[in-house]
Amino acid sequence: MSFLSEVAQHIFQRHQTQMDNVWVIVPTRRAVSVFQQHLSEQADTPFLSPHVLAVDDFITQSAGVLLIDPVSLLFELYEVFKEIDASLEFGRFLNWASVLLTDFDRIDQYLISPSELFSYLTAAKALERWKLEIPDGRTAKLETAGTQRYFKLFENLETAYQALHERLLAKGWAYRGMAYRLLAEQIEEKVRDNPAYEQLYFVGFNALSKSEEQIVKTLVKAQKAEMLWDTDAYYMQSRRQEAGKMLRTYKAEGWSGPWTWEQNLLTNTPKNIQVIGVPNASMQAKVASQLYRQKAGSDGGTTALVLGDETLLLPVLYSLGGLVTDLNVTMGLSLQNSHLYTLVDALFEMQRTVVGFQKKDGSGTVFIPKFHYRHVVKILNHPFVRQYERVKINTLGDTVPRVIQKTLSNITTDNLVYLDERQLIQMGENDPLFEVLFRQWPDDKPLVVIRQFYALIDVLKEVYAEQQDAIEAEYLYLFQNLLRQLETTLEREDRNELVDIRSLKQFLYELIRQTSIPFESEGGSALQVMGMLETRALDFDRLIILSVNEGILPQSRKLNSLLPFDACMAVGLPTYQDQESVMSYHFYRLLQRAKEVSLLYVTSADAYGTSKGEKSRFIRQLEHELVPASKGMVTISYPTVRFGQEAEKKPVLDSDDSLEIPKSEAILEKLRKELAGQFNPSKNRTYGGLYPTLLNNFLSCSLKYYFSRVISMQEDEDVSDEMDAAEFGQWIHNTLEMLDQQYRMVGQEVSAETVTTTLKHNYEEQFKNRVTESGVNRLLYRIGEDLMVRFNTLQTETYGTNLEVLQTEEEWDTSLDVDTAIGPLRVRIAGKIDRVERLRQADGSTLIRVADYKTGKVEARDADVKSIDLLLTDSQKDKARQLWLYQYLVYKKMLQNRGLQFDKQWIDGTDTRVVAGFYSFRNLEGGFLENKLYLGSPEEFVRQTENHLRKIIADLFDPDQPFRKTTEKKICEWCEYRKLCGR
Repeated sequence: MSFLSEVAQHIFQRHQTQMDNVWVIVPTRRAVSVFQQHLSEQADTPFLSPHVLAVDDFITQSAGVLLIDPVSLLFELYEVFKEIDASLEFGRFLNWASVLLTDFDRIDQYLISPSELFSYLTAAKALERWKLEIPDGRTAKLETAGTQRYFKLFENLETAYQALHERLLAKGWAYRGMAYRLLAEQIEEKVRDNPAYEQLYFVGFNALSKSEEQIVKTLVKAQKAEMLWDTDAYYMQSRRQEAGKMLRTYKAEGWSGPWTWEQNLLTNTPKNIQVIGVPNASMQAKVASQLYRQKAGSDGGTTALVLGDETLLLPVLYSLGGLVTDLNVTMGLSLQNSHLYTLVDALFEMQRTVVGFQKKDGSGTVFIPKFHYRHVVKILNHPFVRQYERVKINTLGDTVPRVIQKTLSNITTDNLVYLDERQLIQMGENDPLFEVLFRQWPDDKPLVVIRQFYALIDVLKEVYAEQQDAIEAEYLYLFQNLLRQLETTLEREDRNELVDIRSLKQFLYELIRQTSIPFESEGGSALQVMGMLETRALDFDRLIILSVNEGILPQSRKLNSLLPFDACMAVGLPTYQDQESVMSYHFYRLLQRAKEVSLLYVTSADAYGTSKGEKSRFIRQLEHELVPASKGMVTISYPTVRFGQEAEKKPVLDSDDSLEIPKSEAILEKLRKELAGQFNPSKNRTYGGLYPTLLNNFLSCSLKYYFSRVISMQEDEDVSDEMDAAEFGQWIHNTLEMLDQQYRMVGQEVSAETVTTTLKHNYEEQFKNRVTESGVNRLLYRIGEDLMVRFNTLQTETYGTNLEVLQTEEEWDTSLDVDTAIGPLRVRIAGKIDRVERLRQADGSTLIRVADYKTGKVEARDADVKSIDLLLTDSQKDKARQLWLYQYLVYKKMLQNRGLQFDKQWIDGTDTRVVAGFYSFRNLEGGFLENKLYLGSPEEFVRQTENHLRKIIADLFDPDQPFRKTTEKKICEWCEYRKLCGR
């Protein structure tokens, strides 16, 4: 028989059906409904129920006050402190106000004398406790500026405490602890002498606060109340067991009369306990679901799934799924653990970190506020926002532009680090969601921000009305109610002026923290899902308790309070030791009548910050104390959790094993199309073919070629605040191209000033959405500026007017017929050449130089390869192969046309020599690093090159040569695919 069933039977035997003025006070509202159900089973005919209330409801009702909401309470306290200290800033006040109100609540619940407590914390009392021995003629200098502020705070607290009570009482309001104190101090007139309270029963309590104790003692002494305890001999008779700490004191004092009841259930009734370690916190939900399904319906008993960590409620509900319909959720689904809260939090964070950019126009300098891309991307990737896009597409069809995906893509592609309101709304194509999300909030107008949230709710409401997602729709409804409550509180003009975005956030978060979705379901369900505190006074046949980790059950030793530990001890306020004994009682009391118990804990060290993957001490106590004391009645086992099936396991390749990808017909066909090249008439250019980079990929590691070109696997693009190596190189390339086209190629001189001006223009254009005036970007700018000026100076000093730039940043291409295993192919060979220049030599001959810019370090040996065999077999000669291919493209064009055409200038191919080389900006003194590969005349160079290219391309199309990873591990050091192939 359960405890509440025994209580119902006991009370019914006393009063039968005459219970009009009988009051039954239980710890929780859940216990109210369970007790009423058991009481209804005591008679065959209907009768009026007694007054059954949770203790908090009984206290506030009997004290005759209304509970004030937390936001209004904060404002009342602020107005109290403003009378004490007119200079107190609202923002500073909020830093400690909530903690102080918690302390006031505890002070009242435990009937602590404010004057005694706060005088204990004064400087004089501190001196007295420290017992300083001061030499004759000397005075104690205790107070520095810091200690003076510290002690001044406590001197003001008693005044604030009394003033707050007076303000609230004048309006008929109270906070929770204050209501307890009021009733305790007026218990005689409010309850004891009130005929409406004929008989009271206090059921299933454990550690009473001083106010509760005074209320109960007064009523018991007057024979108007009876205490019905639920205790067990196991922890009542052992002084070591913390679960019975307070109960043993009450029993010894004897004020509650005969001790009703103490049983011997923990050691004298059979119990099977399972202790199960699970790798991570969320995995507990799946294990718990499986445990319930294994036992469900086996004997008709009740099961409680108890969450030590209440944030696991949603994972547990999803894991139970639609197969478990007969369940009751006692705890609420916290709004703080919802997706909506994370969206609100992301919006506040984005608005808090707005950066101002200077922009000069005709009227002077203006500041443009911009959002950082990380916050924008976080918001656009939020589940609520992506759901909005999916619903719009489903409603209006796939032809609707995916504005969110397009915006995310634009941010990444254009590397937009900072974005302003106008830019984002424009990118969102004036979508109403973008209008709501990315309007900048005024810092001093909280009501405007609240209206923005209303607009957000209106937009998202349409989504969840369409999706019919009950939980998310309920979240929106609750959030809207919170906003109305906050708006009502702030509409007073004097309060509205006090609140900025930061304090608005604190208020809103305080409301969110206290709000949850209440579940409505049948109390008699076979499965009850609840938190540990909701289990008070309830009993179950089977228990599945989650997160039985040290630091969770019991909680870690911390107390959020302004009051020092020694002060709490001195005046009788509870400490963490008392909290641990209370949780210990809840745990053991829950086990008393259970038959099957499963305790799950998390084994990973990073699951809970304080537990480090450690079992709760409660599990250790069961193992070393309860099981031996039960003499075989309690058994404990340790099942192992396995996920998946052994047969489905696949071997992992060792990093030294070979990895091969065969060339299927589909792959070969894709390669054929890719290398043939395709003309795009809209852009009037051809794409595709064999480029130097692709050639290098295939020769160094054919598997890399497969990843990059065949399946087009690319690294995720990311946006960066700081200029990376590729962007630095692009900036230098763009500047060189502009200098060549606008100055050198039209015969104008390039001065150092011209270089710096052009460089700065490109810098501001390329990095306009980043902070460029400081940090690493500014340092890289100075490096780039120095390199470009030095390069220009060296060019002028070395070559003077003998060097002429003919072309810059143009793509060269040719076609090559190749016999392959899949038939004859025409392959496009192409490459984008940074610069083509003509050098007039001392002997009067002309030298065409094909130049490639390298912003990284390149030595002469990287370009100089004298043997074609070494060029094609050495994987480290990728730079030289690039020059070889460029040189081939120019020679081939020159031989085909018997010369080269550059804009309006014709260069005859007779006796014209072409060389290829690098300009290394980290080795400027090295000059033009020329590839010294010599293959004879231009005709011979082209012939030999094409023979080698035909062989390479034939190998690429050979089905018998799969794509393989290279055996040279040095190549893999900087490869983006190395993890895929076990390197």
